[in-house]
Amino acid sequence: CNEGAWQATKILLSKPSTGTKARSSSVLNRNSKLYGAMNALDEADVSSCWNSDAASTTDDGDSSIYYTVMFNRSVMINEVRMQFQGGFVGEECTVYTSNKDTTSKKDMVALDESLVEPEDVNELQSFDLSTEEAGKRV
Repeated sequence: CNEGAWQATKILLSKPSTGTKARSSSVLNRNSKLYGAMNALDEADVSSCWNSDAASTTDDGDSSIYYTVMFNRSVMINEVRMQFQGGFVGEECTVYTSNKDTTSKKDMVALDESLVEPEDVNELQSFDLSTEEAGKRV
């Protein structure tokens, strides 16, 4: 397929109109309308975003903030794109995959951490996940 069609296909996978949902462990000031997880998938409004509060530590000692995208269908993930506000980059990012409808880490497989190493910049960053390990159907 041509490059334009491929770009359109990549965009369509994450559009809420395709049944894709997003959840997060934290939303700034609990204001889901302005900062909720689904806002990160809104390509129509470039000023929309997901924004989290500071992480709190759980009983098991985990202080991670997570952002989960559920496609609700089998997809092949080849690339992840992220954009951070300068000074607020995710210091440690791990991509997990699962073929189950879950947000539990015990049901997920972590990809090689070297695949996603974001820089503390404002530009859109792309991470290639098309390696044999990452390119699994989930």
